[in-house]
Amino acid sequence: MFNKISQRLRATPPTKIFKFILIFSVTGSSCLFISDKIAFYLESFAGVEQHIVIDVILVTITYQVLLLFFCFLFGEFKYVLGKYKRLKMLFSKDT
Repeated sequence: MFNKISQRLRATPPTKIFKFILIFSVTGSSCLFISDKIAFYLESFAGVEQHIVIDVILVTITYQVLLLFFCFLFGEFKYVLGKYKRLKMLFSKDT
C-alpha cells in the first residue's frame, strides 16, 4: 500500500508522503471549521437558512483555497498547481 501511494504521488521519500497526508488532513479539518463559521454567519446575520447545497458549495470553495494556502505553507505549492493545471486542461475546449 505504501508503494502504491508513493507511485501515485511520485514521491519516494516517506517524509514527503507524510507531508502530503499532513497537508490534506489539516486542510480538511480547517475547511470544516471555517465553513461552519461562515454558515453560522449566513444563517444568523444574513437570514439565509442552512441548506445542504450551501454547505457543499462552502466546503468545496473553502477546501480549494485552503489547500493552496497549506501547500504553499508546507512548500508543496508547485505540486498542487500542476494538478490544477491538469484539471483546467481537462475541462478546457479543444480548438
